[in-house]
Amino acid sequence: AGDKFFVRGILEGSHAAYGIYREGVNFIDPDTGEFLGLEAQELGLSKLIAMEGDISTLRILRTRQDVRIGDRLLPTVERRVDSVFYPKSPDKDIDGKIIHVFGGVRNVSQYSVVVLNRGDRDQLAVGDVLAIYRQGEKVRDRYTSELIQLPPDRSGLLIVFRTFEKVAF
Repeated sequence: AGDKFFVRGILEGSHAAYGIYREGVNFIDPDTGEFLGLEAQELGLSKLIAMEGDISTLRILRTRQDVRIGDRLLPTVERRVDSVFYPKSPDKDIDGKIIHVFGGVRNVSQYSVVVLNRGDRDQLAVGDVLAIYRQGEKVRDRYTSELIQLPPDRSGLLIVFRTFEKVAF
């Protein structure tokens, strides 16, 4: 925080503040292979100081990580996340998958934020409660030596708190 940096390129609009972001993971639907979106990891916030031609000078107001060459700026926008949820069943059956767990963990636990491969276009809404099923293991039958797939096992619930066109958190 406090450092100045330079950006080449025309900054959109006349915003005084810009978020600093780094490209994260691509969200791909595991069933269809469709590109669903791209994670933009928020690194911090910067303030526009001056513009001269296509070079702008900004000052870092706050950061979570080091800012590096190749990081991107986006104008700050008012994002509202509801702090009160009214849990409900979805309007229709939702059959989706968890495609990403924020925080780099493999297993989901209480307070984990996950990305689902379903969103607004699937009529998923804020407050929808979904059951989570863990895929059953593949095991060998001790008597026949046949490899069998055990049925899915219900492992928890999740509540949707933010939706986008193709994904939800």
